[in-house]
Amino acid sequence: MRKMIGLSVAAVLVASVASASTVEDLKAELEALKKEVAALKKQTKGLKAKRIKKQMSELKAAALHDNIKWSIDFRSSYDAISYKHASGLKRDKSDVISNRMWLGMKYAPLSNLSFFGQLSYNKLFGQSQSAQPGSIHNPGFNYFDWIVGDNATDGTLKVRQAYFVYFGDSVLGANIPWTASIGRRPSTNGFLVNYRDDDKAASPIGHNINVEFDGASFGFDISNITNVSGMYFKICMGRGFTNAVPRFASQTGDDYVNEKDYTADNDMAGFIFKPYDDGQYKVITNYFYSWNLLGFSPEQLMPDNTNWDFQSVGGMHGWAISAIAEGVGDGINDFLDDTVLFVSYAGNKTDPKSDQFMLTMPNMMTGDMSEMGKSHTGWSIYAGAQFPAMITDEGRIGLEYNHGSKYWRSMTYGEDTLIGSKLAARGDAYEVYFTQPLLGKVLSMQLRYTYIDYKYTGSNSFFGADGVAMDIDDAYASGMMDPVDKAQDFRAYIRYRY
Repeated sequence: MRKMIGLSVAAVLVASVASASTVEDLKAELEALKKEVAALKKQTKGLKAKRIKKQMSELKAAALHDNIKWSIDFRSSYDAISYKHASGLKRDKSDVISNRMWLGMKYAPLSNLSFFGQLSYNKLFGQSQSAQPGSIHNPGFNYFDWIVGDNATDGTLKVRQAYFVYFGDSVLGANIPWTASIGRRPSTNGFLVNYRDDDKAASPIGHNINVEFDGASFGFDISNITNVSGMYFKICMGRGFTNAVPRFASQTGDDYVNEKDYTADNDMAGFIFKPYDDGQYKVITNYFYSWNLLGFSPEQLMPDNTNWDFQSVGGMHGWAISAIAEGVGDGINDFLDDTVLFVSYAGNKTDPKSDQFMLTMPNMMTGDMSEMGKSHTGWSIYAGAQFPAMITDEGRIGLEYNHGSKYWRSMTYGEDTLIGSKLAARGDAYEVYFTQPLLGKVLSMQLRYTYIDYKYTGSNSFFGADGVAMDIDDAYASGMMDPVDKAQDFRAYIRYRY
């Protein structure tokens, strides 16, 4: 464009010199030339501005609408664990080191529709004994840790979360904002548990549900029509086990149909109801029922057994109510303003099958054949406090305690504790932790100690003969088992989040 301007100027000058007879004529020609040059500059400036504006629009579209937003949560942990059995036998490992990485994904192509995903990597340092070549878990050297990242394997990728959420504005014309979601839902690190895990609370109450699950949810914010702050209701449902013949497993070609010899579908349905939440004080409740829970028969627990197929042993009701105060009082002092207190009560009631495997499966909780079909009720209390560390800037100290009764049963298999879920304990569990930011919100560390004193067996097991509740001393006196009496876990980690 500049070359065109130069040629235009030269042409006009030549014409002007040749034709101008007076100085006045030359001045007039020069004025006309100035106007033409100004017009050309204005035109080129406009073209450049349009190009820049178009490029900026394309960049914004790429950054905000057309790309997934990624996040990283990487943690390196050191654990020292130990167990003491009823016989006095002690077993421990003082150097369990692991890496955990969560790779998060978010995408919102529309204002009322979002996708969320999370890929998970969680592995001990070096080659794990449970995955050594030649074992039933890994029949070759393809997965040996020294080469697994550079070797051709089966392409397995762990997906911890993958779901979409639709946001609606009203229900049947009423001012009730609502959501609908389906996929691999965020059902671990829920309310209460999130404080010690230093995470934002996920959907469930962590007291009785902390397990990865595939399902759907429908939430309704009813605070506008009730005039009660934060009132909310959510329906949840999911499937934990599917009865389906695998591909090529049937000689007749009936892939993915129901098979009567397989474990029945294990489904769960329930609701979460938040009666009050003003941002400082909140109360949250839940209820669920789970069908066809999984367990093992007494024969499967024999030392020479090679059949580890799950059995369907019955159902279970579960419920909880939790109260949380994120700040105590109103401006009493800075310490209480920044203190979190919570208390929770949870219960369960079994619904065992009455005709379990032609009298081969005992009661879900007692193991007594004479109590086949009899239900049992359990309960648990859970309390905690988190407050400023005082000795450091932004550091937090937490104290937690929970107790479970003889027949207490939770669905907390996904709890992040190496010695097993503390909230599943039929007995007492104590925990203290210190969390400290190191570099803003990006880098942090935590020291944590967990101690569990079991009173009854079967705390962290499934729902068949393996989950029978017996007094620890009585179980050992029977000569049939040497159960864990006490367990402890000391953890130190450093964590990067961005």
